[in-house]
Amino acid sequence: MQIRRAATDITELYAPQFEQFGLELTGKGAVFTGEVANDRAHGRAWIMPLSPTCIVMEHFITPTHDMYLAEYTPEPYACVSQISSATLTCMPEIGITPANLKPLRGSWPSNAICSFIQDTCGNELSPLYAGQLYHSRSVLFLPRYFDDFERRYPGEFAGLFDAFAESWGKEALSAIDRTLCRLDETRARVTGGHLYMKGTVETMVAELAYARTAHKQARQAEGTQAALDIVEEAILAVERALDEGCRIGVDEVAERLYTSRSKLCATFKVQTGESLGSYMRRHRMERAQDLLADSPLSIAQVAERLGYPQQAAFAQAFKQYTGMTPTAWRSKHR
Repeated sequence: MQIRRAATDITELYAPQFEQFGLELTGKGAVFTGEVANDRAHGRAWIMPLSPTCIVMEHFITPTHDMYLAEYTPEPYACVSQISSATLTCMPEIGITPANLKPLRGSWPSNAICSFIQDTCGNELSPLYAGQLYHSRSVLFLPRYFDDFERRYPGEFAGLFDAFAESWGKEALSAIDRTLCRLDETRARVTGGHLYMKGTVETMVAELAYARTAHKQARQAEGTQAALDIVEEAILAVERALDEGCRIGVDEVAERLYTSRSKLCATFKVQTGESLGSYMRRHRMERAQDLLADSPLSIAQVAERLGYPQQAAFAQAFKQYTGMTPTAWRSKHR
């Protein structure tokens, strides 16, 4: 993708939009906040610039009547964001195609995370509707943010800007989710808040770069003996744990194979087409079906054999997977 560069002030990405609601931001320390309650909208917003090329921002805006929000994008920017359904709905209107949509707690799509690149530069009109909550907690990056990392760490962050419009792996999505959960206003305001927020965002960027490299290496190693060995050893580790009545996690498998979680997950997905976590859940349920059909073990004993601390947890997982309770499944298959 061709990126048009400009010497943009990071404030140009949000200030003009807030001004249209009559929302003025005032600073207290490193945090800028503002509230609005007028005939145009009700709500509030806070921001924390982390550098001239990166900012954390959150807003809760409810328009009082249908309106068009004029947005101006001076140059492309990348973003990770936690958004409400109303925000998600209006994104295509201004040329944003969110990638990696992942529902969070609550009924989908009331809340979700995503990443995207806004590369439609210039003026856009975004329709907003009365009574809808437009919420977003976001980290915005100008291209120069990644250029600076690439100069400091040659070869490690090249092309990372473009990745925000592509599909992330599960590890990368988890890093984004964890980061957005930590970037709350209360934490930003306390002692050391700016350093904490900056460090949290930089840690996420490092994890994204690492996950992207691991996925690329897994693709390059597809079909090689080393990659096949990792998958085979992971499967054997899962089998042994089930045979021993233990519940093993992805981190523990990675430790046993003396490899990183990211590399293990990326390699397993590339080689098998299935995530390791999904394989482990499926295999555990298939073992449960075999035990319920062919063994004299009680349901409580089957749960214990598969590493579930309580029979109720096993029953819930089994019903979610098969659509039937363990008792009903046993009755049908015996």
